[in-house]
Amino acid sequence: MPLTSEKDYFDPAQLVENSPVPTIVINARHQIVHWNHACEILTGLPASDMIGTCDQWRAFYAAQRPLMADLIIDGISESIMDRYYHNRFRPSALIEGAYEIEDFLPHFGEDGRWLFVTVAPLRNAAGEIVGAFETLQDVSERRYAEEALRESEERYRQLSLTDPLTGLFNARHLHERLLAEIERAERYDRALSLVVIDCDDFKSINDRFGHIEGDRVLQVLAGVITECLRRTDSAYRYGGDEFVLLLPEADGEAAYALADRLRGNFAAIETQSADGRAMCCSVSIGIAEYLAGDTGQTLMRRADGAAYQAKEAGKNRVVMSGDAALAKS
Repeated sequence: MPLTSEKDYFDPAQLVENSPVPTIVINARHQIVHWNHACEILTGLPASDMIGTCDQWRAFYAAQRPLMADLIIDGISESIMDRYYHNRFRPSALIEGAYEIEDFLPHFGEDGRWLFVTVAPLRNAAGEIVGAFETLQDVSERRYAEEALRESEERYRQLSLTDPLTGLFNARHLHERLLAEIERAERYDRALSLVVIDCDDFKSINDRFGHIEGDRVLQVLAGVITECLRRTDSAYRYGGDEFVLLLPEADGEAAYALADRLRGNFAAIETQSADGRAMCCSVSIGIAEYLAGDTGQTLMRRADGAAYQAKEAGKNRVVMSGDAALAKS
């Protein structure tokens, strides 16, 4: 129905001013013509200080720079926009010629805030751009909640892969990584060694000092293991007092050197029980170097067999699978 009297007329500017969405409107000279009440509340800057100026940047940045609305008025290409927004913007699916961006502004508010911004051109009857507007949404709480959820999921994932006593990976993760490392060794013809570590006479430690003190010995061993690993290596508590190391890019000689250093370091430690008694422990270590055709089971079986040979030969030593010469204790 057409308007029939003046009483039916309303000022369209009311739509901006009364909108609950923070909105900025600038003209072709980049001057602010609307800075609505919602924008005052969001930015803390009163409209009386902003309207008529070209200071729209003040609310968001530490130094003068254009807003995306300014770039749209100037007809800046997307490649130039990318210098300011680093591929974080996208064309709007709702408004022709408009863009959307979700960005963290470190100088907005006390500690920075995340804003979702929609920017669109304003055109005259001839289709010429005569201004632009930006609508702003503070999405910080959503972003922080999403980040907290991701961190929580990552912590849960890590817990599901980690042995709670020692902080090393658990047996479940070993089976996953072992298959991946064998596939990598096969594909690229790279060296791979697997090391099995077994505490010597650990039952006697539990019997003499108790399981809590026994757990302390395992934690000390885990610390020694971690100190000896290279960046590419990984360590696993396989079960009870048995540990496994995966050593990518390590042939038998390199694996032997690492294992023997680990053995010596642990044997030299005198762990104190809660009542001050010395708890001395050593380890027997078996090593298997990956051979063509090995599966996870065969590689583990050969390393475990070598660890058994080390125990049978007197403990506190390292044995290579298939190597009859035993290391000196």
